[in-house]
Amino acid sequence: MADESIDIAELIRQIRRGQPAAAEQLFRYYEPEIRAEIRYRLRSTAVRRVVDSQDICQSVMISFFLRVGAGQYEIAEPQELLQLLLKIARNKTNDAYRAQLADKRDVRRVRSLDAAKELEEKVGREKVATNAAEMADLLQELERQLSTQEFEIASLRRQGFQWDEIGQKMGESPEALRKRFHRAVERIGRTLTPWF
Repeated sequence: MADESIDIAELIRQIRRGQPAAAEQLFRYYEPEIRAEIRYRLRSTAVRRVVDSQDICQSVMISFFLRVGAGQYEIAEPQELLQLLLKIARNKTNDAYRAQLADKRDVRRVRSLDAAKELEEKVGREKVATNAAEMADLLQELERQLSTQEFEIASLRRQGFQWDEIGQKMGESPEALRKRFHRAVERIGRTLTPWF
């Protein structure tokens, strides 16, 4: 899959600048491999009845786009990005399993579900954003919920500043700023998307 003709670093810069076409291109390019990984890991028939690989794939990409938009990742190679996306997919699939097999919701205890009931439950679940415009809205909401300092860090990261430079500008340890910022993105992201 790792097509070296794709300039991942440029696509990520475009995504940070809010260009939906770059997000769509990246999604189309990596979606088949992410879905294959998710389907491979969704072995339980009971879980597959209520969790769709497309839902998890969209959650993977939304999570990735939010983090890229917030300046979290530095990726230049297609293979490096693929490995990151597959890791996120594995984690989200594991989270979906844990959620569905929890005692209060254990899907293994469900005796039977007809197709109409499954469709009704899917429609009733929280919808995952499916296009780049909605992802941009999510990024905007993420930024709205950042503190003033966290927003400043996000702005500097989008402008291409490295953590060392941000630390110098803000008069703090780059590592402390990076960790605090990543925790904030994780915290807010979980409120915006399922399985963040």
